[in-house]
Amino acid sequence: MKIEERNEGPAVVISPAGRLDAIGAPELEARIAAVARTGPGRVVMDCREVAYISSAGLRALLLGARACIQIGCEFSVAGLRPECRSILDATGLLMVLDCPETVEAALAAPAAEDPREQEGGNGFAIAERQLERTVLLTVDGRLESRNAPILTERIFAAVGRGSARIVLDCGGMGYVDSSGMRALLVSAKLCQAKGGRMVLAALLPECRSIIDMGGFTSVIDHYETREAALTALG
Repeated sequence: MKIEERNEGPAVVISPAGRLDAIGAPELEARIAAVARTGPGRVVMDCREVAYISSAGLRALLLGARACIQIGCEFSVAGLRPECRSILDATGLLMVLDCPETVEAALAAPAAEDPREQEGGNGFAIAERQLERTVLLTVDGRLESRNAPILTERIFAAVGRGSARIVLDCGGMGYVDSSGMRALLVSAKLCQAKGGRMVLAALLPECRSIIDMGGFTSVIDHYETREAALTALG
């Protein structure tokens, strides 16, 4: 597999060519991780010349997305051929990864809006309750790119007040995309860095499957009920 990269303003475009299988996947995974460490605003995979994606290739894309999420940059898989897009569709990864039709669309994606202007305006809301030692945040709506900054801001604000023990009640969260998963991971890492902990509660099956597929339930603890999560945090 041949891999090229180029800068496009604040973004880096990585262009693999050939079969993304067990032979080429490790090299691509390492390249994405190396680019992510440089801190670009966005990493775009230009997959127009990728003829096939195996399970090892899918894992490389997921791990690449996680590497970008961990440092706070956007990650897109663009220009997928129909045969490759069908593979991601069959495995559910089209729901996990941002997959615009073209590289141009990925590069033109708008920056996240000011979350203070969004909350409540598109059916998304967060209710907050301060308990004795824990903050309980109840999410209602779709945790996606336009709403993820709202959640991040609320959690950062709670931590800033000295409340780094957070239960996120996801019983009303109907969907989560890659931006939402990034918000969850960044928030959990912040709580941990401040000596606290963030846990998830009451994930709906569809969200649980998306987060499981992205490998994030191995990073952020999840409990079946709000009560179990509150008990776990003490």
